[in-house]
Amino acid sequence: MNWLYYLLEANLYLILFYGFYRLFLHKETFYAMNRYYLLATSLASFLIPFLQLGFLSKEIILSDTPVYQQIQVEEPLFTTQNIMICIYLLISLVFISKIIWGFRHILKLLQRPNKVVENGITIIELKNTKTAFSFFNLLFIDPELPQKSTIMTHEMAHIHQKHSFDILFFELIRSLSWFNPIVHFLKSDVKLLHEYLADEETTKRGIEKYDYAIFLIQNSCGDPAVQLTNQIFNSSILKRRISMLNQKKSAKWARLRLLLVLPVVGGMLCASTMAFTKDYGVIDLYPKPAKTSTTFQDTTKKVKAKEIRISEPVQKASKAKAKEIVIEEPVQPAKRIKDLKLAPPPPPIEPAPKTKSAKKPSKSMAPPPPPVEPKLTKEEAAETELSPPPPPIEPPAAPAKKDLTERVVKGYPLKGVQIKKQPAKSEAELTPLKVKGIKISDKTSAPPPPPIEPARKKGN
Repeated sequence: MNWLYYLLEANLYLILFYGFYRLFLHKETFYAMNRYYLLATSLASFLIPFLQLGFLSKEIILSDTPVYQQIQVEEPLFTTQNIMICIYLLISLVFISKIIWGFRHILKLLQRPNKVVENGITIIELKNTKTAFSFFNLLFIDPELPQKSTIMTHEMAHIHQKHSFDILFFELIRSLSWFNPIVHFLKSDVKLLHEYLADEETTKRGIEKYDYAIFLIQNSCGDPAVQLTNQIFNSSILKRRISMLNQKKSAKWARLRLLLVLPVVGGMLCASTMAFTKDYGVIDLYPKPAKTSTTFQDTTKKVKAKEIRISEPVQKASKAKAKEIVIEEPVQPAKRIKDLKLAPPPPPIEPAPKTKSAKKPSKSMAPPPPPVEPKLTKEEAAETELSPPPPPIEPPAAPAKKDLTERVVKGYPLKGVQIKKQPAKSEAELTPLKVKGIKISDKTSAPPPPPIEPARKKGN
């Protein structure tokens, strides 16, 4: 029944617009303005139902109740809705058939032989009819009518001002809204405005208003013409046409009355938004701003994300501690010097003070060891070994996996190894060696191992 609700709403607006016209505009002599008002408001009446103001719309609260599947039951054919649709379509077809019949009648008149084309207007002579009317650029006239030039001027005004478009437009509206009595009055008022405009144009061409009124009265008994045409001799509106010829022109400020229709349009838009429930598509002229509750929900999500980010440094700290624990594990020395690789010497390390636990030094101090040459013989490589590692530090309960890598250390050979005498060298000249050990963390560095005192000769 959406189409029925739409028609009722559109015709309600049409009644309001026409009521405004009858109250404020129909007695004014601004015929062209009144004509355009009726055309614009009639079209707007059928467009406003598709418009709404979003900020006035009601909020729809969706509940979390479960939705059950509805079982569709076959309805009988003869229901109230189907009967109303049939009646509406049947009467609409009757009015549309009248329009088609009018076109058919005009086409039959066009088949007459007496035709003349002047300035793009086709003039068809209708002998012994005593009628004159126009339809778009077609002019039908009886050549034996008196004051033929006056009638031609009147009908040319209808043709130049495109009055046939208005008549056809309101005929279509009447076919769709035949149940609204206002539509029939609206069509007759538009045709009356057409005659006012044509009479005003005719009297401006050198014809006196009094003589023109007498001419209309003398020729008011013509044959009825087609409903789609403009007819100069229409006895039903003759009295009002003559009274408007002698009426005083309205003041210019009277056109400001047309501005009063703006509040009426605003009220219609509010009614279209708030008073009518619609299932068809509409255009939102002023959408509703975003809800604050949605913003609150977004901020809570961001706060939760921040809390998660804050907890990340704690995990990193725990990993750093684990790395420190791994660094404190004993360094595993390499078995042979040939497994070592040379690297640039590190900065010199100051010797640590002696402790009680250190072994007693021998009587004589041995000379400083010679620097390790880049290339060693096989005998020297077999006899030379690294010094023992520093005392191990107790590892934690669950040490992490060992990650062996190479690092540079300085040391002396083991005791009891025969070393060729070489001239003493300073500590800066010692050649660094690379051994495999535990990877040192980027953030922390392992404490340097305590220095090992060189062995002394027994003779000293």
